[in-house]
Amino acid sequence: MSKYTLINHHDRRYETLKKGFNLRWPGNGQGADFIYICNSPASVWAAANDALKKNYRITVRSGGHCYEGFVTNKLASQRSQRLAIIDLGLMAGIEFDEQGRLRSHYNESVIYKFRIASGNQNWDGFSALYKTANRTIPGGSCYSVGAGGHISGGGYGLLSRMHGLTVDWLSGVDILVPSKAGDALEVRHVHEGSDESDGERDLFIACRGAGGGNFGIILNYYFKELPQAPQQAYLLSLAWPWSAFDSKDKLSHFLNEYWRWFSKNDEHWNSDDLSKANGGLFALLKLQHRSTGDINLLVQYTGMDGRVDGERQTEPLIDFVTHMNQAAGENAFVTTQDNLFGPIRKRHSNEPKLSNILQDARLMDWLYVTQMLNGSGNNQHGKYKSFYQVGDFSDVEVNAIWQYFNQAGDAVLNQALLQIDSYGGCINAKDEQECPTSVYQRRSILKAQLQVYWSNPMHEHHCIEWCRSFYKAFFEQQGGKPFQDNQRYQGCYINYPDIDMKYTDDSHAVVDTRWLELYYGDKRQMLIRTKLKFDPKNIFRSELSIPLAHP
Repeated sequence: MSKYTLINHHDRRYETLKKGFNLRWPGNGQGADFIYICNSPASVWAAANDALKKNYRITVRSGGHCYEGFVTNKLASQRSQRLAIIDLGLMAGIEFDEQGRLRSHYNESVIYKFRIASGNQNWDGFSALYKTANRTIPGGSCYSVGAGGHISGGGYGLLSRMHGLTVDWLSGVDILVPSKAGDALEVRHVHEGSDESDGERDLFIACRGAGGGNFGIILNYYFKELPQAPQQAYLLSLAWPWSAFDSKDKLSHFLNEYWRWFSKNDEHWNSDDLSKANGGLFALLKLQHRSTGDINLLVQYTGMDGRVDGERQTEPLIDFVTHMNQAAGENAFVTTQDNLFGPIRKRHSNEPKLSNILQDARLMDWLYVTQMLNGSGNNQHGKYKSFYQVGDFSDVEVNAIWQYFNQAGDAVLNQALLQIDSYGGCINAKDEQECPTSVYQRRSILKAQLQVYWSNPMHEHHCIEWCRSFYKAFFEQQGGKPFQDNQRYQGCYINYPDIDMKYTDDSHAVVDTRWLELYYGDKRQMLIRTKLKFDPKNIFRSELSIPLAHP
């Protein structure tokens, strides 16, 4: 059906639906004029073309988790143009055929096993794939994140060290792109075997990691195969009070031992030796601001066969936890706080100390571990920054963490943290020559996300300035950004967009001519070429969208 629901400011739902997960957006007077609610590819096509015919600028939303105001905000230079959000949230569902007989309605020459609609949310996808096919995607765990933006930006999650990124499995997409005249959208199906001469193969590669809102509206994702879902997993949440790290040297030792374990063991991610095969080990180190709480380490572990009961199969988990507990110099507390998204509340005084790793960890069915971890946190205001890390932690970087996180008494920063996740493994083993993606970060060992949240709008300036100041101090030796010049970092994650990365300073007056490198590395010229080919009128644009020319 081609029918859509159009929401405008007269509708009681307007004030709610013009917003996304991050309540910073839209800013005053910057919000969308219309929201088109779509539930089918035909309704998306009709809605987008209606908006273009009326000269509205369009943005696209599936789950609504954009960290910046790219979906909900008018561009500063185009406030007079009306903005329409094309909302895909109701265009959900998956299809599965074990015989691999699924075809796109727009190109029946290619066959697949799986189709995932762009409006599908993470938890719905995990549950449906598990129940229908005993498969999964190695994507994120926040339940309400939509497939549309999540997959197109890479699709990274707790199984990525074992199975790679979701885009590494992606085989085809249905996408609405501008017609040659540029006054309407038309649907194309692009895939691994698409013709190189007409640019369609590059368009498919761009859909494998360049992020959403660059080239068109992705309707469906297709996969020829997906990994088997694990059957069981261990979950262990540990905490150390800041008092355990009473010197910068102790903190430096702890951080560098975290990096060192993954650096040393990453090559064994899929070893035939079960005592070394650690691809199923994923860790999240949460360095919380002292006023927020403790330093926490959350670990999910499953064996390479999706079980943990084989001989020597749990040795990587035991080795890693033992290593980190020794590095801390103080026995960890075992907690039941398992929040993947945002800070973890302060530890209860009666929580026990670590005594036996396998007994203290919770052994659960993997699907229920995933369900338990699938929170997205509260809807509130937030600012985020990210970086990929190849090397260890230098004195400059440790000093920045010590100065900005080990502060007492700043109650405004009671939801601030630097989350440092494990990376590498299967991600870094990806052969980019065979079927490339737009993800250039294939050497990093860790991947970090700086997060700060606040509920009172009056705290925005303080929280954002703290976030910016820490980031500049952390990257003081390389101009305040994680460029890969010194081979220690690999830029930023496009699914954690940060508008500050585009500009030379916080005034946002001068564009940094190197900002594309941070997100796309050596992929950027191909992406600009693809933008010129398929969206020369720049219909799909935001502050961090692929430009028509290099800055």
